[in-house]
Amino acid sequence: MNYSTDSLPAIKLISLDSESPLNIQGIRSAKSAKIAAPTDIRWMKVLEFLRSNNLALNSRKLYERELKRFLVWSELHYHELRPRHFALYKEYLRDELRTDAGKALSKSSINAGIAALKSFFKWMCYAYPDIIATNPTLGIKLEKVPLPPAQSLTPEQMEQVWSALELLGETKQRDTALVHILSHGLRAGEIVDLNVGSFDGKLLFLPDTKTNEPRLVPLRQESRQVVTEYLQLREQQGEILTSLSPLMISHHASYKGERLSYHGIYFAVEKIGELAVIEDLHPHSFRHTYATDLLLLGVDPSHARKLTGHTSEKAFRRYTLRSEQEAAIAAYYRAIGEEEVE
Repeated sequence: MNYSTDSLPAIKLISLDSESPLNIQGIRSAKSAKIAAPTDIRWMKVLEFLRSNNLALNSRKLYERELKRFLVWSELHYHELRPRHFALYKEYLRDELRTDAGKALSKSSINAGIAALKSFFKWMCYAYPDIIATNPTLGIKLEKVPLPPAQSLTPEQMEQVWSALELLGETKQRDTALVHILSHGLRAGEIVDLNVGSFDGKLLFLPDTKTNEPRLVPLRQESRQVVTEYLQLREQQGEILTSLSPLMISHHASYKGERLSYHGIYFAVEKIGELAVIEDLHPHSFRHTYATDLLLLGVDPSHARKLTGHTSEKAFRRYTLRSEQEAAIAAYYRAIGEEEVE
């Protein structure tokens, strides 16, 4: 069949601009806080970065969200990015982006976005120096935010926790061992990775921590005994333990006997918090308490940082502030002849 040019249907042009997650001008000025997933090859590098880092679940989600937000904002390839682009992006976070409630981002939220970019591009320089030779985020400064106080538990609250453990049923021995380990400053993600072989009867060995440095954590005598008794109980119940067996196991019906997960640890601590009548008790509460107590006991700050696995002196400052305040108060009472105050 022959067609003339007059009989052909009119050509309809469809714009792809609205379908693309990235604006072809190089910068997107989205007003919404909701983020569409980038589909370009740059996202593959982000996924590789997330897989190659030992990130806690919450940290991974935060990095993924913030890096996705940046890739939606700009379509420039990594080798095309310059410091000025990140300065513009920081202005976008501060002046244009709004939360679902219509509020401007807090300084902490802005810093979270910038910190994610800094971490990613530092990795890119190391993993792909042929793509990025110099980290373009080095000159971008974080917003100045007052250091939050350490959220330590009081001695009275710790007593409530120990009492609450006595009210538990099937998980009593496991959760008691869990709290003893948490009370030595371990992060929830670090506990997930612990094996039976990580415990030598006195110390816990953490081969791969958040700081990518191995760490030895000495346990108090009572805690050593509690962990040992927990493992003995599992053997008495017929479990064959090897050095690679998980140190903490789940009691959930669907995962019984498997490694206790990150969410499992949070759920266990939340349940203890409810029984202890402590609002918003979470695994990190024990880490804050441990770090604070180390300094109040007079442990050298550099040694305390080694025990807790803090690499940033600035982040650890929240704990030294309280110990310095306590020392100043004690010095005052000594100076006026009131050694003990009721």
